[in-house]
Amino acid sequence: LWRTEHEARRRTSDGRVWHRSGDVGHIDTQGRLWIEGRSVHVIHADGNPITPVPVEVAVEALDGIAKVAAVGVGPAGCQQLVVVVQDAQRPIGLADEVLIERVRAAVPHAVAAVITVHTLPVDIRHNTKIDRTAVALWASEILAGHRARCNW
Repeated sequence: LWRTEHEARRRTSDGRVWHRSGDVGHIDTQGRLWIEGRSVHVIHADGNPITPVPVEVAVEALDGIAKVAAVGVGPAGCQQLVVVVQDAQRPIGLADEVLIERVRAAVPHAVAAVITVHTLPVDIRHNTKIDRTAVALWASEILAGHRARCNW
């Protein structure tokens, strides 16, 4: 624990202390910090890396959609962006064409697939943070043609 804590903190030459959180984001032109997700959840697509939070926010802004997970499926460097939408009213699996088009219109990246699920798993430490790692593994299985079973 001490080593982990020690490695996470860095002191700059001017005496400031920075804490490595594992988050990625950007600073805008007004100096504001925008957190865009955890570094382990970055989607390593063919072009530029895609951070999940802006994709999720764009899709959650659509009418009737409350919870979304943006994940990468496939090997790093050529991962495909998959959007998983929580909707208890729709069948589990590949979304219908109407939802697919709505999602693709909202996202500024190529969306390979849209999948619906009744619930999204959350991290056991934080009841609101979606477990994107579990969702990515599940989405990979769905897209490989396996049964749509959720273990969460």
